[in-house]
Parts: sequence; structure tokens; C-alpha cells
Amino acid sequence: MEKLLTITLLYDFYGELLTPHQKNIYELYYQNDLSLGEISKNLGISRQGVYDTLKRCEKLLYEYEERLQLLERFYKQKNLAKEILTSTQTIEKHLALNNDSSEKCLHEIQKIVKIVYQILE
Repeated sequence: MEKLLTITLLYDFYGELLTPHQKNIYELYYQNDLSLGEISKNLGISRQGVYDTLKRCEKLLYEYEERLQLLERFYKQKNLAKEILTSTQTIEKHLALNNDSSEKCLHEIQKIVKIVYQILE
């Protein structure tokens, strides 16, 4: 399951770098959930040709990630956003308990929390 998630995210980042033929086979297999046999029949190529193309796509996607590290940066940013969310929620709770705290400050922190939730979606 984790490999499927990783390869799907890699395709989201780097899919446009594949050839139209590679993209078509990738999408038929991973997004449309067709078997190798179904794809080979639909495209008029051998099952082995479909398999080889899928393996080539996976290899290319992992190579692009090794060079560009967009997925790694994505995960780092997501983790940082989670940290921001945790910190702002903690501040929000403390300010809510303290009656003399600035209402504007509390409002701003609530805005930050909403923004971070949007980033994490």
C-alpha cells in the first residue's frame, strides 16, 4: 500500500515528464485499475511490453525524485505545517483560558490554524 501511495505521489509531481505513451499505460494501470492483459489488449501491444513500460515509468519517477526531491520537500513542509498547527492550537488554548489576553491575538491565531488546515488538505 505504501509503495502505491509513493508511486502515485511521484506521478503527481513528475508525471508530465513521461512520454504520452508512458503516461497512458501508467494511468490505465494505476488510475483505471486495468490488468496488464486488459491494457495490452486495448493498446495492441504485448503484456510484456506493458509490464516493461510500467517498470520503466516507475524507475524514471524514482530517478526524478532522487534528482529533484520534490516529494521529500512536500513531506517536510507537511510536517512543518503540522508543527505550526500544534503550536498555534496550544497558544490558542492558553489565550482562551486567560481572560485578559488580547482578543485580536486570539483571532489571528485562529486564522493561522485555518490556513494550516488548508495547507494540510
